[in-house]
Amino acid sequence: MISQGKTTAALLALNAVLVHARTMAFEQRPYSTIAKVLDIAELLPLLLARDDDTTESFRLQLEGLAGIDEGFKSALRHFGE
Repeated sequence: MISQGKTTAALLALNAVLVHARTMAFEQRPYSTIAKVLDIAELLPLLLARDDDTTESFRLQLEGLAGIDEGFKSALRHFGE
């Protein structure tokens, strides 16, 4: 679970991740990069659903995405840097 009060921010961040991943696909980025992005993106809903506090793990995943591509920094901003 994400700490109380951050759930909406986490959902907005997840949306930003998916939107940017789609943009990368339209831009015909390398499949290996898109696959790496999707590997991380698939973890985000699982982190939201867990019973323990995964707020920091969620943030770290977003930071990892931002390290792959600057376009994911918007997701990190939604979550709250």
